[in-house]
Amino acid sequence: MESIKNSDTFFPKTSEIQWLNLLKKLPRRLKICLLNEISFENSLIAIYSSNWPDEGSVVALLSNKFRTKKFDKDLHFRELNDPHYCNEEISYVEDNVTHLIIN
Repeated sequence: MESIKNSDTFFPKTSEIQWLNLLKKLPRRLKICLLNEISFENSLIAIYSSNWPDEGSVVALLSNKFRTKKFDKDLHFRELNDPHYCNEEISYVEDNVTHLIIN
């Protein structure tokens, strides 16, 4: 939990138990990607579920760009460099719900 930083500026305050529950909802393939990024010292800033882009979606926000560009073939990577949204996005659809890791 020490590598997790919740930003009250952009996201509602979330307890550690809420974070863990959201991490459990994140699809396995995205969890693996997230853990890889954390192992490369890319901090998890926030994790939330605001029913965007789909109802039940979980979105994880990392502090830096992805350290690796090799992803599971079922993950969709996009480099956006959008100052209003994010620099990069990895998405995965499970049970018709899109889940994201962004930075």
